[in-house]
Amino acid sequence: MHLIELYQQQNFVFSIEIFPPKTEKNMEKLKITLEKFNGYTPDYFSVTYGAGGTSRANTHEMAAHIKHELGVPTMAHLTCVSHTAKEIDDVLTKLKNSEITNVMALRGDPTAGTERFIQPEGGYHNAGELISAVRNHSDFGIGAAGYPEGHVENPNKDDDRKHLHGKIAAGAEFIVTQFFLDNTHFLRWRDKLCEEEGVSVPLVAGILPPSNWKATSHMSEMCGVTIPEDLAEALLKHETDPEASKEIGFVHVEKQIEGLLREGVEGIHLYALNSLETVKRLGPKLRDAAGTSSVLSAN
Repeated sequence: MHLIELYQQQNFVFSIEIFPPKTEKNMEKLKITLEKFNGYTPDYFSVTYGAGGTSRANTHEMAAHIKHELGVPTMAHLTCVSHTAKEIDDVLTKLKNSEITNVMALRGDPTAGTERFIQPEGGYHNAGELISAVRNHSDFGIGAAGYPEGHVENPNKDDDRKHLHGKIAAGAEFIVTQFFLDNTHFLRWRDKLCEEEGVSVPLVAGILPPSNWKATSHMSEMCGVTIPEDLAEALLKHETDPEASKEIGFVHVEKQIEGLLREGVEGIHLYALNSLETVKRLGPKLRDAAGTSSVLSAN
């Protein structure tokens, strides 16, 4: 099944992103945690793709576990980083053989020690080229990334949206956004794409709960994401109190989720960072929204 079918059948889709640990011991721990995640019945999971060989192999293992042991649709991430076209083809073949039929196709972040992405020799230059390769390989469902505030490497938002159109033209069936902390950025971006530029594929909101000031400010700088003034002030005020900071973050994203649901967002992709606490806190609200939309779609 292509994940686009979920977006076509439901008014709202709830998905969770996890990352594969690097050690076998932690992989086994995560598999236990995922059983608890699954208690909140997300519509699908996505599994990120690390820059190192071990975590890349673990992406395949974890995606196959979710698909076959938990029985939940799964999307495996794939990047251009440090891969030749032949190696990409081999990864896709392994996924296909494991019945993993959905891929999140990404250019990927620059490797450690470099400031900008460097095209691998014999590899792909950007996500659009990778999406075309995935499409040509087999019948995969394909997701791609979107940037409501523009990609951190591309300050021209109009140009950034052109890249997004290119991904869709290459075969991306839905777009999942980078996290954002102010819904205004997402809603303006969505309306620009849909109402003025004719985009019709689902635009899924990526949500990441801020946990403390240090981590949030670092992610903000790294990803080019704006921190609302009231959130910044609250996190700074409580930067020495981890529990208070965490609660501030949860309250903030709960308000974000409520606002996005009122605006009819097609799906929310929760960047859980493997945290059971995050899924316990936000999963019920997201599951209720998805369950209600499924009932409405069936009638």
